[in-house]
Amino acid sequence: MNAFRLAAGATVASFLAAAVPAQAGTSLVIDASSGAVLSSENASQAWHPASTTKMMTLYVALKAVRDGKIGLETAIPASKRAASQPRVKVYIRAGQEVTLDNAIRIMMVKSANDIAYVIAEGVGGDVESFVGMMNAEARRLGMRDTNFVNPNGWHHPDQQSSARDLAVLAMALMSEFGDYSDYWNTGAVQLGKQVLKNTNGLVGRYYGINGFKTGFVCASGFNVVATATRGGRTLIAVVMGAHSGAERTIKAAQLLDDGFGKWGGFGSTVASLPSGTGGRAYSVCDTVRRGGGALGDDVDSSGPITVSSAPGVGGNSDGTSDRFAVGAPQSGVGGAVLTRSPSGRITLGQRAPLATVAVAFGRTPGSAAAPLAANAVAKPDTQIAREIQPGAPVAAGLVGGSAGRTASANGAIPSRSSAFAATAPGDEVQPPSDAFRSGPLRLQGAVQAGAATQASLRPGAAAGIKPAGRTSAAKASPAKPVLTKPAKAKPAPAKAKPSTALAKPPARPAKPAASAAKPDA
Repeated sequence: MNAFRLAAGATVASFLAAAVPAQAGTSLVIDASSGAVLSSENASQAWHPASTTKMMTLYVALKAVRDGKIGLETAIPASKRAASQPRVKVYIRAGQEVTLDNAIRIMMVKSANDIAYVIAEGVGGDVESFVGMMNAEARRLGMRDTNFVNPNGWHHPDQQSSARDLAVLAMALMSEFGDYSDYWNTGAVQLGKQVLKNTNGLVGRYYGINGFKTGFVCASGFNVVATATRGGRTLIAVVMGAHSGAERTIKAAQLLDDGFGKWGGFGSTVASLPSGTGGRAYSVCDTVRRGGGALGDDVDSSGPITVSSAPGVGGNSDGTSDRFAVGAPQSGVGGAVLTRSPSGRITLGQRAPLATVAVAFGRTPGSAAAPLAANAVAKPDTQIAREIQPGAPVAAGLVGGSAGRTASANGAIPSRSSAFAATAPGDEVQPPSDAFRSGPLRLQGAVQAGAATQASLRPGAAAGIKPAGRTSAAKASPAKPVLTKPAKAKPAPAKAKPSTALAKPPARPAKPAASAAKPDA
């Protein structure tokens, strides 16, 4: 009986353990070339991806470049919707442009939410269409636990993925777009006077690191997808649900280091890992808040980072691996390394100087020949002067700049126009060559010969034409009698003083002047 009760209790405990999502997070390490699984911890557990979502935003954008639908030099206009995204952001303004190349670099280094929306609108036309493309690619790649709602990873209860799926996505990016690897391993970008460092704390600290992407929202905790190469082997590590940025970075370093010490795994591949249960991703927000750490993914620290070897860290923190001799650097490491103190604290050393790539808003010389952004094509009425190219004619209605315009090449008014000419067609006079060199051009559309009529005006244009007022004309006609009889009104010049003649008229000529002025009364 007791045995039955113990067995029943064990069964219930096992059921509850399976029903409650793991709060300690999820992780995975695989070989990037073969997909072999080297270590796994709840790898198929549904989890909120946060800004690791931007890896799929990058994948869809690069695929559009490969298909010729957009170019890296394409200038993408920022919408009000994109500019209004919450931080982390670089505060691009609505109407400003940024090339796809610069946008990708800013998004991957700074994890800028506003720029992710700019990319989505430039590639997909609008955010909803782009998110549909993201989910289609996820299904095609076999990301079975993934659903995207937005392109930047801002928290939404339905936006979720798993460590397994993010590893699949990282493999796809590396295998299909390896020539663009500088997008995910750039150390820092300079935008104006700001130097924005990579949010991935492994960059500049871990030997052989190649990138990839971090993510944080309170519900997900601190996530990172990291890839590194040593001794001809490239590994991908995924950590989701860490309680601080330091814990995320050090656990990823531990898992990578442990993976490089293994030459075999579990005999399974990332593709053969089972799918998740399909439930809603768990939120670790309460646990993260209790940790007291910084609640943000843009914390910039160049000094050493340290965590205690608490049970929640995982990896090699339990001290069972011989890869972490106390205070001993790993062979071949040229910079900061992981060390463990006698008290059990794990430290990853100071960040090495990061190479900085200059980025900027606006067009580049190659933008003129690049394809138009999808949102510029879909909504041309909102794109002011967006299709003007260097050396091309200037459209009518645009305010002229310092560059001169000519009558024959101003792009709006024919050089031999007779729209308002009094002469017959064929007798037009050529305007001077400098007739349209400055000032705004107000005429739009084709200009036809002949006088302007109601039919030739654009809708609403007649409202601006008003007939002359009658009151002004009535006042003008009575003034003529005063001007036609000046002789009687003026006194003899010899008898009038100049100073008083202007102030007071003489008394004797007042009667004729009064009779002349009578019509005004």
